[in-house]
Order: sequence, then C-alpha cells, then structure tokens
Amino acid sequence: MAKADRAIVFVTSILLLLIATPAWSAVGKRPLTDTDCVKCHRQPVEHINSRGGAHKTELGCFGCHVAHPPLGEALIPECSECHARDETPHFMLPECNRCHNPHAPVVVDFSALGETKPACLSCHEEVGESMAQLPSQHADQDCSECHNQHGVEEGQFMTCLECHEGHSEQMVYQDCLSCHDPHQPTVYAWNQDTPVSLCGACHAEEVENLRTQGGAHAEAIHCSECHQRHPPAAEGVIPACADCHDPGDSPHFKFDNCAACHNPHAPLEIDLSVSPVKPVCLSCHTAPVRQMERHPSAHAEMDCNECHQQHGDFQECLECHSGHSTEMNYADCLRCHSPHAPDRLQFSSSGVKSELCGSCHHDQFAQLVDNRSLHAELECIFCHKRTHKAILTCDNCHGQPHDSSMHQQFEDCSKCHKGPHNLRN
Repeated sequence: MAKADRAIVFVTSILLLLIATPAWSAVGKRPLTDTDCVKCHRQPVEHINSRGGAHKTELGCFGCHVAHPPLGEALIPECSECHARDETPHFMLPECNRCHNPHAPVVVDFSALGETKPACLSCHEEVGESMAQLPSQHADQDCSECHNQHGVEEGQFMTCLECHEGHSEQMVYQDCLSCHDPHQPTVYAWNQDTPVSLCGACHAEEVENLRTQGGAHAEAIHCSECHQRHPPAAEGVIPACADCHDPGDSPHFKFDNCAACHNPHAPLEIDLSVSPVKPVCLSCHTAPVRQMERHPSAHAEMDCNECHQQHGDFQECLECHSGHSTEMNYADCLRCHSPHAPDRLQFSSSGVKSELCGSCHHDQFAQLVDNRSLHAELECIFCHKRTHKAILTCDNCHGQPHDSSMHQQFEDCSKCHKGPHNLRN
C-alpha cells in the first residue's frame, strides 16, 4: 500500500473513533444486572445458585454489592447490616466468614470448620441445656464430631452404630433411639414397644429368668412397666412390689422386704432361707396354721424352712425320723400321721399294715400273729377305726351271741375269750 493510502486509512480511523465516543460513553453508563456478574464472577454465581439460600432468593448480587468499579467503589458489606445482632445470639458471634461463605451461606461440610460448638449452641440452646443438665462424653465432644452437615436428613449426622457397638447384631439406629437421646445418652427412656431383646443385651440373666420362670411377670407385663427409669436416675428404677401387689389384697402382701424371698424376674422360685420365714409362709398357707394350733407338737415349734427348703418341696418323714420298721416308706407314714399335726393319728380306712402298729404295740401284735382266729386276719384298723386309741367293744361286731343271762353275768368278754388279740373260742 502506498504511503498516501496509509494516511487516508489512519485519518478515517481517527474520525470514526471521534464519532463513536458518545455512544461508547452511553454503553459504559448502562446499569448492570445479576446476569452481567457471571461474565466475570463465575464461581461466586455458581455458589449462589447451588447453596445461596435466602441470599439468592431474597437479595441478588446488588442487594449486597451496591457499586462496582470504575463507576463506584467495590464494597463488601458487614453481615450485621442485614443480620442484626439483637435478633439472635448467633448473629452476635464474631468472624461469620469462618463458617459461612457469603455466596454459599448454607454450610454443607463441618469438617473444615474447627470447633463449631459455640456457634451451634447459639441457635440450638435446648441442646446445650440438655447436655449441661446431664453431662456425658457426648457433652465433651464438638458438634462437628457427630454432625457432618447442618440438618437432620440422612447422611447429615453420624448414627450411633457408626461409633458404638450395638447391643446385638440385629440392632438398627431406630433401636438406639428407643432408649437413648443422643444429647443425653446416659438417660434411658423407653416404652412398651421397646423389644425385650434389647434389655437382654445387657441384662441377659434377668431376661432369661423371666422367660423360663417369670410367671405373670413375663406374661402380663413388660420390662418398662416396672423399670420406668434407668441409672443414673435415682427414682423409678426398681419399683415397690406394693405398686402392683396391694397390701389390702392379701395378708401376704403386707410383709416388707419381698426380695428376701422373691426374685422379681423369677418370682415363683422362692428363697426360703430367710429366718424366721414361718410368719410369711402362714400368711398364705392357712390350713397348716389351724392344724398346728389345734394339735401342738414339736413340729409346730419349728420354722417352716426346716422341712421345706424350697417352696413346693418338703423333706419326707424318714429323712428325720426312724421308721417303725425297716420296710416302711413315706406313704406308710402318711397313712397315720399328718406332718403339721403329727401327734394326732388319723388312720385311713384301709391299707395300714398291722406290722406298723406292731412296731409300737409289740405284745398285742405278737398275740395276733400266734392267734388262729379270724381276728388275726384283720387289719388293726378294722377295730381301731380312724383315730388312735379308739377301741370298739365286742358287741359292735358280735352283738350278744350268748343268752342274755350269760351276758348279764359276764359283762367282760375277755374273762372267757382272753381278749381280742389272743382270742380263744
């Protein structure tokens, strides 16, 4: 290109620039909008769009940034200009930017924030009060050790079983919550929906006793109906038996210290080693009381547990007493003796061997054995009916076999017949 041509192009360019200057100035003065910000500030806008919260929905960029160079000064406002300190203790905390990115004020990850507890408790005051009321190891931890993100949705906090071993392999997080509050873990609260198996994870012996020997305590009630609270609580842990067993319902329920005899988890397995246990036993077993009162004996002076080591069991007579014969067994004892009135001999209608009578009444039995009359074939209780020392007279069976004058002259049959045990025709 010739020198003259180049000069023409230069002059033309200068003229065009001079003509366009007013239009350029007009473009520079055009008001900016939020859509303009993304052209330069891509990352802040992305943050606002994804996690901006109210900063996105209620403000927009120019709600905070009121000017931009070169026409204004780039200002970053104080958080307190919108979040007044007197509205909440949380807004009084210093260094908002330590936790909150103004373009993404909704905190997602707590792991990089350091200690968050003071900030958390400034809003969640009830949590702080709970932990102060009943301190635990959880109360000594920072909130961020359990809460990964702000919120209570799944994944925003750690569940119990991520740190603690469950009471059983089948446990799930909801099982933990049926007894424990994460902010007061040493306080136990439950209801009848809490499975007994969870109690058994720690109290295996008690639950097994209930299962095998619990009686109505296993069938009619739930653990939580008796144990409404758990240590370290001081009250409601072990209820008074009288809460269910009203002393007005039975003399037996009037006694104190029920646990001396009864294990609440195996209430029918009764420990009778308490001394004296007799008043307690007789509060239920009234028939033995009457027998011992009417017919005093050495047995009546003994405590019940000397014969009854366990409830429902007893020692047999021959464990303490020598039998009337070596062939005797316990059933033979009971044909004549009642254990609660042993000195009152009451015979059954049959089955009492004459040899048993003969162990005391030697002479009479020896005479019968040597006798050839029908009396020798009868059991002793045929004549000595029902009660010891009862004696029938001859006429009870024989009437008056001789003429009346003979009976009037000889009133005692034994004068001629040698007595019933040595009968002579």
